[in-house]
Amino acid sequence: MTPQHPLLLYGLALTAVPVVLHLLLRARPKRLPFPALRLIQLRRRQNVQRLQLRHFLLLLARMAAVALIVLAVARLSVPAADYSLTGRDILGGLLVPGCLAALYMGLVRGWRRKLPPHALAHRRSLLRAGLCLVGGLLFALLVAWPYQRRIAASVTQPTITANQNLPVAAVLLFDSSLSMQYRFESKTRLEAAQEIARRHVSGLPYGSKVAVADSASDGPIRFQSDLGGAPARIAAVAVQPASRPLNDRLEAAVELQIEDHERTAADAGSDSNHSSASDGLVREIYLLTDLAASGWRPDQTHRLKAQLARNPYVNVYLVDVGLTPAANVGLTGLLLSDPTLPLGSDLTIRGTVAATGLGDAERTIELYLVNDAGKLVKQGQEAVHIKGDTTAQVEFAVQGLTGPIRQGELRMASSDPLGFDDVRYFTVQVQAPPEVLIVADSRANARFVMEALAPSELVRTGKARYRCTWASPDRLASGTLKKFAAIWLLNVADPKPAGWNALAEYLDQGGGVAIALGGRVNQPAYLSPAALAILPGKLLASLKFNPPEFLDLNELTHPIFKRFADWGVADLNTVEIHRYWRVAPEPDGSVVARYTDRRSAPAILERLRGKGRTIVFTSSLGRQGWNDLPAAGWQFLALIDQIMKHLSQASEAELNVQAGAEVRVLLDANLPGRRFLLRKPGKQQIPISAPAGAPEIVVRETDQLGNYQVIGADDSPFVRGFSVNPDPNESRLARLTADNLDEFLGKGRYSLATSIEGLERKVQEGRVGREIAASLVWLLVLVFLFEQLIATRFYEAPAPHPTR
Repeated sequence: MTPQHPLLLYGLALTAVPVVLHLLLRARPKRLPFPALRLIQLRRRQNVQRLQLRHFLLLLARMAAVALIVLAVARLSVPAADYSLTGRDILGGLLVPGCLAALYMGLVRGWRRKLPPHALAHRRSLLRAGLCLVGGLLFALLVAWPYQRRIAASVTQPTITANQNLPVAAVLLFDSSLSMQYRFESKTRLEAAQEIARRHVSGLPYGSKVAVADSASDGPIRFQSDLGGAPARIAAVAVQPASRPLNDRLEAAVELQIEDHERTAADAGSDSNHSSASDGLVREIYLLTDLAASGWRPDQTHRLKAQLARNPYVNVYLVDVGLTPAANVGLTGLLLSDPTLPLGSDLTIRGTVAATGLGDAERTIELYLVNDAGKLVKQGQEAVHIKGDTTAQVEFAVQGLTGPIRQGELRMASSDPLGFDDVRYFTVQVQAPPEVLIVADSRANARFVMEALAPSELVRTGKARYRCTWASPDRLASGTLKKFAAIWLLNVADPKPAGWNALAEYLDQGGGVAIALGGRVNQPAYLSPAALAILPGKLLASLKFNPPEFLDLNELTHPIFKRFADWGVADLNTVEIHRYWRVAPEPDGSVVARYTDRRSAPAILERLRGKGRTIVFTSSLGRQGWNDLPAAGWQFLALIDQIMKHLSQASEAELNVQAGAEVRVLLDANLPGRRFLLRKPGKQQIPISAPAGAPEIVVRETDQLGNYQVIGADDSPFVRGFSVNPDPNESRLARLTADNLDEFLGKGRYSLATSIEGLERKVQEGRVGREIAASLVWLLVLVFLFEQLIATRFYEAPAPHPTR
């Protein structure tokens, strides 16, 4: 315990006054003649013993009263900790006196029947003294000792000081995630946090230094000794679409305190131990947040907790500016039928609307497209009804898209306290159908794949996604292959060395080759050096499954199967595989999928070569008795489409991403210019460039929500685009609980405040400890009541004995 007024502790000497008064004013016995001297002497000894006990208790009570008055005026403080009583403490505190009181009453009731009044009074006095002594020991053993151990373990700052004017090294860490945009009483949560921070910084002692940081940056945090500039740095903090986990930023703040502590202690020539603030600075970290769970990373809890446990001199204060409950309706998802479409195609847009903290709600969702003049044009609207804390879907259709890109947004017609999720942006790339070369010994062998890529009815209406060309194997070596987005070899007997060499050159330039095996395959032709230069494995033997096996599609992490995680693979999993080629993967080849046989034989393999890739399916893609994959219906069509996207690397061009993600913009191989302009949603234009021959350009400046464009800087017609949307978890507004905070930071290792007044109280407790003056005053009242009770019993007239 630490007093704020140490000199007043000299007043404890006044506890000697009751001793002096008792010695000077103690009652003296009167001499009265009485014949029955023996009886009187016995009664006198009993009364003297009882009066001595009461005399001693009254003396102790008066000494305790004086001591408590002095301690309360001195404003004692104890280290910050959780001093609340647990259920076990309360139970023990009630059980001990209850049991002793029951024992006392039972014994006294029995003695009243057997003993005369004077003997009863004597025994009762001794019983009271004994029970008080036993009760005190039991209370200390069962209640006080466990309570003291628990408090000692939860002390958060054992090195408190009575000097409130010590300089402070403070880190102000602001949660700048999108949920801090929530507006209440015309003030966002970030603005409320900034106001609390400004008021608190204005009261820091002279010589303090402050570091201001936010969760949007992952750069180093630095102290600045100029307190006058702190308000400007606080005001400059702004909400950002992409933020780092608060765990990581808190770790950086603690590291800053540790490094500065060691450096300051070394400069002062003192020991830079980690058990006390030996550098003359009080070290504090303030995290101003709405406690949204989306701002934390739950899989990295141990590092921060261990870091705080090793450095108890660093105080952590959480300033909760969030609201409970918080209501919000937002657009949390947007799904396009396809981000890359041929000219004139139709686009389906599905939006997800989620509600939090509301009953039934109804909202109007509007669709806007950007026209050729760059203006938003409304295309339609739909009403959606949300029941409770659930989600609802809304769908729009756009026909006859034109290119090269088409951008737009879904928007809620009405606003709410959280505005960032009232709109979702999207980009669609519209281009001429990519050309695909289908190589097969006969057109019949190519029928199923050609129909999957370019259905006949869509070809007639001009809306086919791909433009397919069938050719015999001789076509590989006789013409240029560069114009094709992908080349498929379907059950080709022998592509010939010239064909293999042409495919190798095509792969080096960034092309994609898909090879489906079958019964017509000539094994020696696929084992030639030219073939092994591009194949991901060696063909060992053509085998039969008996009974039939199936595709093992439990792992859907490869880009070909990534979309199937949402679509499902029930139809593909049930297709019987009767025959296959056993293939031994090359060292630089990888297995994408396997069969369900006991050997887990490879079903799909991949190999990278140059800028391109080769995919091999070890069974066939037609009905030649090897399998019946075309019977899988739409999932077979989806599988062919996803393989095609992977071969042409279209799946790697992400057009709709979350804030903070890197975006790969694919470039045309024959593009002459290599300088571009990045147009951001805020109308800024940033020059970017790509090295000669690079197939793509990486954009990292995705720090704004909205639609972006990449255009050629040298009068080039090149135009690409992408859209950046927020993390949908930011809209859920789920808050951390006390158990979550204990898991992240350690129980008792932080203080939580919700206002500037609460923060100042918590900070005072952290710096000088928790004042116990109020508790001492209550204890003083109890001691006075006890003193009055003892004094009344001490001075009361003896009750007359009943006459017989």
